[in-house]
Amino acid sequence: MAGGKETPRQKMIGMMYLVLTALLALQVSNAVLEKFAIINGTLEGLIHESSGKNNAHLTQIVKDAGTSDKPNVLEAVANAKKVRQLTEEIVKYVETVKDEMKKKAGSPEIDEKFINNHSSEVATMMMDKKTGVGTEFVKRLNDYTKQLETLSGKKFATLAKTPKDIPAFANDEKHANKDFLTFTFENTPPVAAYASVTQIQTEILEYEALALDELSKKANVGQVKFDKLVPMVLPKSSIVAAGAEYTADMFISASASGLVPEMFYNGSKLQVVDEGGIKMGKVKFTAKGGSYDPQGYSKQSFKAKIVIDGTPYEQEIQYMVAQPVIRVTTGNAPTLYMNCGNTVNIEVPALGTNYNPSFSAGGAAEIIKGDKPGRVTIIPKQRKITVAVSNGGAAIGNQAFDVKNVPDPKYIAYVGNNPVDLRQGIRANQLGNLRIVAEPETNFKEEVPKDARYRIKRAEIILGRGTAGVQRLNATNENPDLRSWISQARPGDRIVIDIKDVIRRTYKDDEEKVTPKGSSGIIMIPVN
Repeated sequence: MAGGKETPRQKMIGMMYLVLTALLALQVSNAVLEKFAIINGTLEGLIHESSGKNNAHLTQIVKDAGTSDKPNVLEAVANAKKVRQLTEEIVKYVETVKDEMKKKAGSPEIDEKFINNHSSEVATMMMDKKTGVGTEFVKRLNDYTKQLETLSGKKFATLAKTPKDIPAFANDEKHANKDFLTFTFENTPPVAAYASVTQIQTEILEYEALALDELSKKANVGQVKFDKLVPMVLPKSSIVAAGAEYTADMFISASASGLVPEMFYNGSKLQVVDEGGIKMGKVKFTAKGGSYDPQGYSKQSFKAKIVIDGTPYEQEIQYMVAQPVIRVTTGNAPTLYMNCGNTVNIEVPALGTNYNPSFSAGGAAEIIKGDKPGRVTIIPKQRKITVAVSNGGAAIGNQAFDVKNVPDPKYIAYVGNNPVDLRQGIRANQLGNLRIVAEPETNFKEEVPKDARYRIKRAEIILGRGTAGVQRLNATNENPDLRSWISQARPGDRIVIDIKDVIRRTYKDDEEKVTPKGSSGIIMIPVN
């Protein structure tokens, strides 16, 4: 076995191989030989996997070395390429030995015939010095380890192991005097001999991996030291609006895998992440403005610090904060109405997707957030209000609004669904269908429809004749019951409606009292 760099999987396969080898020495039958065939298949898969990893390792060494002209790097890269070439050649050579084994056993594949072959043709071919196959095999293995040592400078145990080289057999007197070929192939059926050679191929690739590791260290690849280090910050934008997040990448201009820098923004430690081999500290904070110049910019800065191997590197980073411009549009309401739910869009285009504002107006108005950033409902309590706009805790600015009173509604009499013509009047038989309505002013209704809901709660209604009042009724809703007056009313009489109390239902479904002003709440209808 190759030892220290083995994976758990390789160790398990190696242990199974040793157990089967021991069982084979006890002349265990075909069941053991079948297991050798299974292990051989697993080993060949491991060979393919290891070869791919070693090839990738070489590629990484070449990539990491880059355009370096340092002698130790150039030599290490050249030797790593030679190690890969040398390994590919010895692995291919071992494949030719395995092909000879199959020919000798009379089977071109690892099939049932090959597995159940108990003959000694293959073992004899490997042990007989006259054939030269076994001796050449040992020579090639020994030459490989020597060249590997020359190229990498690392010592390797022999691949042609005798019993003394294997702890499980080191003290076994029965095998004490056997050489590698005898120990490995004596009394060994073809499939076991074949698996033994495949096992050696896996060890060759393990040795290659160790050699490449050593060459990587010798070249100091990935551990480059720099004599000058400059901390740098790369902002996403050199100009940021107040209230927006300032985002930037803080990094060291020369980086190495062996360096783990600590990075700080204004003394606060940053998260450091590896992006494409460059270690970067992620800077993110809410930019604050103030002291804007005539062009609307404010010069700001923060302290960047990077600590490497205990040595701090500091720099002050300058950036500009643009004064944000507040743009106000209103939904349905070009003006604000007192104690009404006015829908308003307060936008700061410079903040883009970072815009997530908050608003306040003290006690001058109630502000209700809408379904989108910047959309709010303002319910003013005073004739002039100022809304303070902030974003991420940073003040953006103030927006002033003028507020006007709610316009008085108009009071209209209807017969059914038709308004009464006050010049023509109504007939006596229409009195049962008379109703009175408080209708909102047209613009007010369009701008704040939820606040333009009126209902008449009390009205005094008189049937007048000449200078006298014939009948009186105190109505408590919009549909007074005047059916009893139908028989009493005569042409020339008049219906006088004096509206006393009206309520308006507000945006929040509260009731607000409305008192008709002057004669606006009096309706006179002639009876014809």
